[in-house]
Amino acid sequence: MFFGLTAIECFVVIIAIYTVLFWIIPKKHVWFVFSVVVILLAVLAFNMEPNPTDDLTRYYEHLDYLRERGYDGLLYLIETNNNNWQTYRVCAYYFYFISLFPDNHYMSAVTIFIVYGLMFLVFYKASRKFGVAKWCLYLGTMFFLATYWYYDTASGVRNGLAFAVIIACAYYHLVEKKNIFLCILGYAAACFTHSAGIMLVALIILALLTCNVKGNAINVLLVFGLAGGSALIQFLATITDNSFIQSVAGKAEVNAAAESLDSGTMFYVNLATYVFVAAVIAYVSWYINRSELYGDIKKFYKFSLIIMFFMLGTLYSGLVFVRFARWIIPVIGSLLFMTGMQFQSESIRKMPASYAYDGPFGETLRLKTRSIFVLAFFGYTSVHLWYLCTGSSLNWMHF
Repeated sequence: MFFGLTAIECFVVIIAIYTVLFWIIPKKHVWFVFSVVVILLAVLAFNMEPNPTDDLTRYYEHLDYLRERGYDGLLYLIETNNNNWQTYRVCAYYFYFISLFPDNHYMSAVTIFIVYGLMFLVFYKASRKFGVAKWCLYLGTMFFLATYWYYDTASGVRNGLAFAVIIACAYYHLVEKKNIFLCILGYAAACFTHSAGIMLVALIILALLTCNVKGNAINVLLVFGLAGGSALIQFLATITDNSFIQSVAGKAEVNAAAESLDSGTMFYVNLATYVFVAAVIAYVSWYINRSELYGDIKKFYKFSLIIMFFMLGTLYSGLVFVRFARWIIPVIGSLLFMTGMQFQSESIRKMPASYAYDGPFGETLRLKTRSIFVLAFFGYTSVHLWYLCTGSSLNWMHF
């Protein structure tokens, strides 16, 4: 299959094809390059076989049941609350939609197509809106491809799908300021796909409420946000029998029980990516906050900061931290790098030659270390891409 290549080798070939096409095709047609890589990644997902311990193996059983029983089977699974489908009905209907296809492998393929399609749509819209240079766009998208956990998205389905929908809606809502009603519907659909989406939507609401609040007090409080939030959910679960609250409370109990950090390499790689993206935000924040276009990205930037501080409070719960690190942090790092570096380039064009020496210390330091920063960004992307192909869950992927 695929000329005798392994699944990981196919993934590397897709990245190589993306790189070649990106630099051959003019920037105004970059949508074509994005479309090609999304389709190729979806085809790869279609051909992969799940491992016995993957969620996807269990999902195949649900698809077989729905394909045999049809819509009546879906109603029965909802009525019996299979997989909490009385609460997460969007997830139930997504499974039913996939069951209409003749092959179970469409589940991974469609999921990857939606998730990567939405993320590349965000990058494309941002590149158009902020006039991102081609090299910035390439490095940003490569960082995303290198740090986003492809196999976990294809085999886990629900987490990646819910987070991708929320991030895409957040971008349109907070940056483009378009289709707000559809964005709200997207938030709701994601929350009724997987419980993890509830936390992310709550952070979007918090960003909207605190966007104009100055100071770090709210950020300090967010460090302890998860513990307080879990306690609140547990309290609500004791005074109500609402299925939605009960489902979230069940998830919170699982997270609270796992108080010790995962000491595996994968967790530390996620932690390293978190620290690196924090450094990226610290570097580009000067230009984002002073750009003439700051008003357009202000709320998304605030949302990103809230996520970063919130994640500090999730360190005691490895599961929550890892989910955000694998499906949220790569997008934030990519998007803020692209826009921040473009804002810096525009700032450099406007300033006199002597500004790099007699300007404010913070900006002169950034100007003098610009090449080092870009090299570090490229280096971390390359190292993580190597890890993705040699040490991450991608190694579990096979035909």
